[in-house]
Amino acid sequence: MSRLRYKLVLVLLTAFILFLNLKVYINISTNQYAVKSVTPALRGSIYDSRDRLLATSEIVYTAYLDLDYLRSFAGNSFKKDPDFVKMLMNFGIAEKISELDSRRILRLGSVQKREEAVKKIPTLYLKFVSIEPEERRTSISDFGLSMIIGKTDQRYGISGVEAYFDKILRPVRDGVVQINYSGFLGRRINTLSIDPQNGKNVRITIDSGLQRELYKLASDYKEKKQATEVGILIMESKTGKLRVALTTQSWPTYYMGYIEPGSTIKPILFASAIELGLVNSDSHFYCPGYVQPIEGLDLRIKDLEVHKDINLYDGLVHSCNVASVLTVKKIVDTFGTEKLYEILSSFGFGKETGIELSGEIPGKLNPPDKWYRADWAFIGIGQSIGVTPIQLLAAFNTIVNDGEYVQPTLDDEKVPNKKRLLSKNTTDIVKNMLFDVVEKGTGINARIEGVKILGKTGTAQKNQKKDVTAIFVGQVYLDIPYTIMVWVDSPQSEKLSSIVAAPFFKDVVMKIKEFQDKYEKKSISDFSSLPDMKGWTLKHVNEFLKSGTTTDIAVRIHSRGLYVSKYTLSTTNEATVVDLWLTPTPPID
Repeated sequence: MSRLRYKLVLVLLTAFILFLNLKVYINISTNQYAVKSVTPALRGSIYDSRDRLLATSEIVYTAYLDLDYLRSFAGNSFKKDPDFVKMLMNFGIAEKISELDSRRILRLGSVQKREEAVKKIPTLYLKFVSIEPEERRTSISDFGLSMIIGKTDQRYGISGVEAYFDKILRPVRDGVVQINYSGFLGRRINTLSIDPQNGKNVRITIDSGLQRELYKLASDYKEKKQATEVGILIMESKTGKLRVALTTQSWPTYYMGYIEPGSTIKPILFASAIELGLVNSDSHFYCPGYVQPIEGLDLRIKDLEVHKDINLYDGLVHSCNVASVLTVKKIVDTFGTEKLYEILSSFGFGKETGIELSGEIPGKLNPPDKWYRADWAFIGIGQSIGVTPIQLLAAFNTIVNDGEYVQPTLDDEKVPNKKRLLSKNTTDIVKNMLFDVVEKGTGINARIEGVKILGKTGTAQKNQKKDVTAIFVGQVYLDIPYTIMVWVDSPQSEKLSSIVAAPFFKDVVMKIKEFQDKYEKKSISDFSSLPDMKGWTLKHVNEFLKSGTTTDIAVRIHSRGLYVSKYTLSTTNEATVVDLWLTPTPPID
């Protein structure tokens, strides 16, 4: 009998051991006893053309209070607890106490380190709070940069270059550290570690330092002219790279709004007629101060003055409406309105330029079968057509870029996308005209001694001729050729572009020259003692400063970004600042 009992006990013990082994296996295979921690991967950073940091991400620790869990222990009495109120005050959200009844989870706030959050939470409430690592995206929003950089939501780009380059910038894979334990013995079985894979960085063409300087200039000019908007676009003529894109408006009108081009369309029309062999620079016209484009129709298009006998060359220099309408008439009479539409379309009007910004509009260019009878004539003076500023900039650039259309771009790595529309012989003729527009014509107020400028004025009427948009678009030769467009919408003190837009164009060019003289001579050797800070978060910079490895570095953190400078003493013992260009310089305090 005892032997039978012994066998029974042995069988049961064996079965029990097998059961435990099976349970251990199940526990391991299902990770029932796994401890897992996740490190969020970060979105890639966005840099400007000079490697200044425009947008970046960092890990922060966010504390969430589980109110349902807390109520299951303390009902609603916790709201009167001084320690609870102190916790809300520590996170700067004391005013949220009135909203607690309608909340299940309360976000207390985010801090740089987990330990900082723990210190803000009284011991009694620690078990009701979850502290989670999260990504925080910060970007520069001033100087019109927010319209270019755009916004993100839940780690995805939703506007601007954040949206266009989202697949590049987006985090690839979060990091994971997982430790598996045996459910029976409680010992570590294995450890799985996967590093986070961040999104890639993007470099755009904008020069944020120059944009900052010109934004202030535009804002001051808007106030001076009592205008509703002042805008500036600066593009490298040969590459199409936009160095500045700004408007004082609250939305990006330069690619999401359209204007009539006014007389700035004339160089395009004149060049096209020359290319077709219909006119030359010496073709003659008679200007009595108006033109009747359609015989038998009681319609007159007025000119600003009576030019009398005038050739095509002087017609552009002095912006003669009669010469322009009659030049377009030669195109229409010879080839039909379809040819005029084809010309306008080839220069990019009526369709998106493809700039790397979501929401670009095509402007307004109706097909010929929807034109009114005299629309072709009004197009000759830049009416009956709506263009975005970025379209007009690219179209004008074709003339000053020797007949090659270059697609505007914000991608600093992009190979220029070009197409030839006109011969160089044609554009050389028109470029000479545009030079004299500035030297002795309607654009003389844009003239700068010793600087070669080609340009054209345009005054586009709007609001039943009560208001205008004053435009100047031109090319300036500095270190390389730049094509620049400025526009002043609804100026109240003066109206004509020759006395509103042309002098502002001159101010812009002078500011560019001043900016280049001030900053481009700085040598990177001044920072030979500094590590490569590109891509660093604020946390990394602070840790570097605390390490005590250098004593001549100063860091100032603004809502506009991170500013790092190296201070040196001059012979007069005054501190001078050499800008490291990690981000745009902060405002003067």
